Amino acid sequence: MIVLKIRFTAGRYHATPWSRHVNEGAVEWPPSPWRILRALIAVWHRKFSNEISGPLVRGVIEQLTEPPLFHLPKAALGHTRHFMPQKDPLGKDKTKVFDAFVSVSPDDPLTAVWLDVELSEENRLLLARLVSGLGYLGRAESWVNMEISDQWDGIYNCEPIKDGDNVEGELVRALAALNPEMYMEWMNRSVAQVAGQASSRIKGRGKIKTGTPPIPPDLWTALHAETSDLQKQGWSSAPGSRWVDYARPGDSFQVTYKRRARIEKMLPTVARFVLSSAVLPRLTDTLFIGERMRQALMARSRGLDGSEHALPVFSGKALDGSALTGDHVHAFYLPADDNGDGKLDHITIYASKGFDLTAQIALNSVRKLWGSGGHDIDTVLVGLGDAEGYGGFDLRDGQTPQLASSRIWMSRTPYLLTRHPKKNGKDSPEAQLRVELARRRFPDPTKVDPLDHTMSSGKKIRWLEFRRIRKGGGGRLANPSGYGFRIEFPQEVSGPMALGYSCHFGLGQFIPVEE
Repeated sequence: MIVLKIRFTAGRYHATPWSRHVNEGAVEWPPSPWRILRALIAVWHRKFSNEISGPLVRGVIEQLTEPPLFHLPKAALGHTRHFMPQKDPLGKDKTKVFDAFVSVSPDDPLTAVWLDVELSEENRLLLARLVSGLGYLGRAESWVNMEISDQWDGIYNCEPIKDGDNVEGELVRALAALNPEMYMEWMNRSVAQVAGQASSRIKGRGKIKTGTPPIPPDLWTALHAETSDLQKQGWSSAPGSRWVDYARPGDSFQVTYKRRARIEKMLPTVARFVLSSAVLPRLTDTLFIGERMRQALMARSRGLDGSEHALPVFSGKALDGSALTGDHVHAFYLPADDNGDGKLDHITIYASKGFDLTAQIALNSVRKLWGSGGHDIDTVLVGLGDAEGYGGFDLRDGQTPQLASSRIWMSRTPYLLTRHPKKNGKDSPEAQLRVELARRRFPDPTKVDPLDHTMSSGKKIRWLEFRRIRKGGGGRLANPSGYGFRIEFPQEVSGPMALGYSCHFGLGQFIPVEE
């Protein structure tokens, strides 16, 4: 037994059957035995003719002339259509080409089995050598990886049909080689009879001639003949070949579609704005700028969804005016002093549920914010994405520490309490911080140290220097005094991290320490 496993490494098999035109869209499946033998002879000529003698190769090829059994993997038909230039170098005389192929998994090999063939150890090694050098089968883009074996316990699903067999499946014809004895019988027939059957009109230079095609003296020579030469000589089928009927599965090209759960398109959760002004706002104006951005987006989004209300993702309120339920699902407006000079240069807007198309329209329409002291602020939307894409410490690459990952985090703006601390120690600033971290699904800190300031341009900025009370009130504020902390977690956590009163407007921000 000889087993040949063929893997199509590019996932495609391109081969036009004999006597068919490429634009008919027909694909040879399974590969014809004739094609396999000729491919082995071709690789011997290209790579091993100086090492292996022709008679040795001929002996192996002639033992493989019986049509093999096949196991065909699951496959699908496909094609491409394109225009190829002919003689005109400018490509004005293009012709349409229909390129059909079989699509098959590179991991699922096609197997050809010669049940009754027994090769000597020397011939088996020779065949293995030829097979190892074969890079494609059919057209040059049909890349293959072949290996031989002498064992096979699989199922044959494509077999030659014998007289009297009940055909199950789909009938296909494949070109196979005559064995040497059959070829000699064919050769011994009347030359006149063969010539009469095979002759055809042959085109010459300005003339049409008739003649008898030359008959190869043996099968080895016939297998060497170029297809184009045989067609010019008028052969309707290659000398030394025969048609073999195979029965292949009726569902050979049936594609099975698996029902999959619908995957919603991922919405961006982060919008990044650059701030520009003759006088940029100070870091201590974080709350003011966060409120200004919210007001601008509420104004720009009002009516975009067909209602008179601002989009809930920006307002934090449902259409009936009630507060959104859920764990901080509406937007955080987080002004940032990324370069550490004490001036706000960016605003990061984060919404865990993402910004839909309507919200993105509103984000793109914001061009300016009202500033304090008569200095308006120009805003430029520089990107929409996710926290992972923008998180980091490389400012030149458009990253921001607000969204980075670290084990150690420090207060950047004051943390304001939402409950009054008790004399018995309950609801202390650290206790409220730990509770809120747990609610936001951060791990329990291993260490929490108080901080009374943040640093900017080498200077201390104490929490009382920040704006800490929203215009018009709002929110639940227990104590206007600000607090700060240095937090160590047992593992890295990712931002943004904004906690406490007015955290949606930039207060209570923490930034990571780059370790």
